[in-house]
Amino acid sequence: MENNNPNFLKSTMTYGAILGISLVVYNIILYIVNLSLNKPLSYIGYIIIIGGIYLSIKSFRDLSEQKAITYGRAVGVGVLTVVFSSVIVAFYTYILNTYIDTGLIQKILDITREEYATKGLSDEQIDTAINMSSKFITPGFISFFVILGSAFMGTIFSLIIAAFLKKEPSIFESSENTLQS
Repeated sequence: MENNNPNFLKSTMTYGAILGISLVVYNIILYIVNLSLNKPLSYIGYIIIIGGIYLSIKSFRDLSEQKAITYGRAVGVGVLTVVFSSVIVAFYTYILNTYIDTGLIQKILDITREEYATKGLSDEQIDTAINMSSKFITPGFISFFVILGSAFMGTIFSLIIAAFLKKEPSIFESSENTLQS
């Protein structure tokens, strides 16, 4: 039986840190060029996450004794990688909204107000929705949902990517290793 347990946490933390830092750098670039609220560009973050999950699972598989990884282990590697990265991104998000740009939340609410108006909601409905939203949109709450949302999306992406990267260990190799021990 392969002995990857000691490296599991180290590998996912390492790739999680790389992924988290990559996402923070990308978000800083968007913020500097004043495009942090541009929805189409935010989808590039998903491509970065998918790439990070892919590299994490592939690296873990290729470093194993048998160059194999089960589907369940691959999903676990992907999800844990994203969870670690989301903690870094959540920390950045908290710092950004609390200290760097305290008006960013208001900008988000203003954009939401405009979107509701284009959908044809009345001023009263818009005010009610914005008032309810503003009670929950705080730096801490946003950071919490960064972690929660990332874990959810990371799970979905990991389920898909793991299907392509899984490689079951050979039963002959594992029996040879057992006989040699």
